[in-house]
Amino acid sequence: MPKVKDVVDWVDAYAPFRFSAGWDRCGLQVGDPEAELSRLLVALDPSSTTLGEALSLKCQGLVTHHPLIFQPLESVRVDVFPGKLIMTAVREGISLICAHTNLDAARAGTNEQLARVFALQGVTPLEIEAAWQDEPRYAGMGCVGELPAEMSLDGLACFAAAAMGGSAVRVVGEPGRSVRRVAVCTGSGGGLLDAVIIGGADVYVTGDVKYHDAMRAEEHGLAVIDIGHFSSERVVLQPLAEYLRSRAVGQETGLEVFVARREKDPLRIVGNAVEPLSP
Repeated sequence: MPKVKDVVDWVDAYAPFRFSAGWDRCGLQVGDPEAELSRLLVALDPSSTTLGEALSLKCQGLVTHHPLIFQPLESVRVDVFPGKLIMTAVREGISLICAHTNLDAARAGTNEQLARVFALQGVTPLEIEAAWQDEPRYAGMGCVGELPAEMSLDGLACFAAAAMGGSAVRVVGEPGRSVRRVAVCTGSGGGLLDAVIIGGADVYVTGDVKYHDAMRAEEHGLAVIDIGHFSSERVVLQPLAEYLRSRAVGQETGLEVFVARREKDPLRIVGNAVEPLSP
């Protein structure tokens, strides 16, 4: 059976940890590098839900996109997040491995997977780190490319909603406007808005769009489709799991790899319209 440190190495080969942003926390966050694994769960978030699913599947490891530990911990208590999850993982012998911004920036990472959903052609990065630009595994942050054919903005929005599993999307721009050059950034893409505008995209597909960013995009003639943070990043889980399975099979380890099925977007839409409040 492989050890936790082997899986960390496999993840590093897929999305090198050196690509991580300086503020990020990636790699093995909880667990023993020497512990053996027979079952592994791949998920978006380290949460009570995914830890519970890992337990039900008898997994000893959980690989997630989002980190559990971001800031220095003042305490590890069972009644305070994230201490409760850390204690559960330690008590149940589940190692937690995180691949966050390194997975965003990697070739075949979150952004390239989202670009593949839209079949974008001639894809180039929105932002690159000069230190990594010549590395074959590096793809930069966000990307922009061309649709196979022009679509209306609302047509693309409907396609995006269906591709994301029927999730509701928010749209900035005129419904019938024609779009072809598409920029994408998984997660919260507000930080790359200027790069998108400068890059001349017709529409920006991302998540967590703030009101003032939406207004700024509109003033610059940029359409936006907000598909949500959760939906935009979940597209990477199956490819990552398939890669980890291939490494396990290639080394004849017998490791079983599962993709989380229980986690869901913490945000939900209620109703199709809201009645105006009485004065």
